[in-house]
Amino acid sequence: MYDQRIVPRLFVKSRGEQTTKLSLMLTKAPRKCVVRLTGGCGNMSATDAEGLYDLYTQALSGFDGAIIFGGTRMVSRDNYDTIIPGITEIPSRMREFCPNMIVLGVIPKTEDLGLDPDLGLIVSSEPDKPFVTVVHPEQDIVLVVQTSVDDKEIWDAEFYECLRITKDLRDYGSFSSVLISYNGGSVTEREILETAKNGLPVILIKGSGRKTDEYAANTDFLSTYRSNVAVVEKDPIDLRMKLSEFGIMPRQRLTLVGHQTA
Repeated sequence: MYDQRIVPRLFVKSRGEQTTKLSLMLTKAPRKCVVRLTGGCGNMSATDAEGLYDLYTQALSGFDGAIIFGGTRMVSRDNYDTIIPGITEIPSRMREFCPNMIVLGVIPKTEDLGLDPDLGLIVSSEPDKPFVTVVHPEQDIVLVVQTSVDDKEIWDAEFYECLRITKDLRDYGSFSSVLISYNGGSVTEREILETAKNGLPVILIKGSGRKTDEYAANTDFLSTYRSNVAVVEKDPIDLRMKLSEFGIMPRQRLTLVGHQTA
């Protein structure tokens, strides 16, 4: 869909600025729906990450809407060829089975950006972390959000911008939407709460660990938002059925595409 010589396309905006051009790019998706992916990254355990990619590639096989995610990749500080498992690796794994989807990555400016000849654009390189965070090379569009040249954004800016884009697509583009949450910590928790409070659809993956699991078992929370928050098992068929109910996937039998069997 885009010139493969210029992928990903990079845009930078200040907080509060409109992103009409980006929204219009997303409306080129064949299906009028947007999926926001949130959850665990560098702090997700290997046990919680087990089956993560197959779950999404199978449940979303054939998806031809828009995907919004964190836009980054984590690579081992000791070996740049080693990719750290996380929610941000899902869109690139989906591409083979969803060739018509459009992928937008949103990245907050948490520190000064830097260029590395081997890694490309570095987003974050904290000395106490065993990984370096870079702009993910396998996406269509990247949006970097900052307050000003001198200020740094907090990671929450990512989900606030994603929520704003999602609401614009729903309000002005007649899009359906859903937030899918898997694992995650405090930032994921705030996104779950903010999205639910805005009345937008949320799917919590039960069994994925940490904050998502906590809210998947929170009866008070689920009772408060019973009309727009759903819990599914860590199972591609269960997830796909709920996506169909929210208007994200067509109502058809799941065709297995990964290594797992249903």
